Amino acid sequence: MNKKELRPNIPSAKVDDTMSTEEQFQNLVIRPIIKLQHNTIIALFDNYLEHSDFDIHKFDTLKKLEFLKTVASRNQHLRNQYVGIIIGMFTDEEFAVYLTNMGEYSKRIMQIISQRIQDTY
Repeated sequence: MNKKELRPNIPSAKVDDTMSTEEQFQNLVIRPIIKLQHNTIIALFDNYLEHSDFDIHKFDTLKKLEFLKTVASRNQHLRNQYVGIIIGMFTDEEFAVYLTNMGEYSKRIMQIISQRIQDTY
């Protein structure tokens, strides 16, 4: 089985000619991989919380939301782990595309992961 066969189908992840190359790559490659890796993404965040001084259950709703929005982007080690979890599921061709605009694709990866974390907690 190849990596592409593992990915779930996301009917809402449509692609058309009006979208940028980055948006098409996001919808066709990044979003399905993030959906596939959801449990790993959440487990990694649970592990981070377990080993940190933060008890998000004691935060009020607003503080909790703000914390969840910023923690993954501010913690470089956590950010690198998340990006690694996703790019490890790329094919060789997809990785070559990722390298053409690594900063933009990594930013998109972290935005989607951040939203998933917020939605989960």
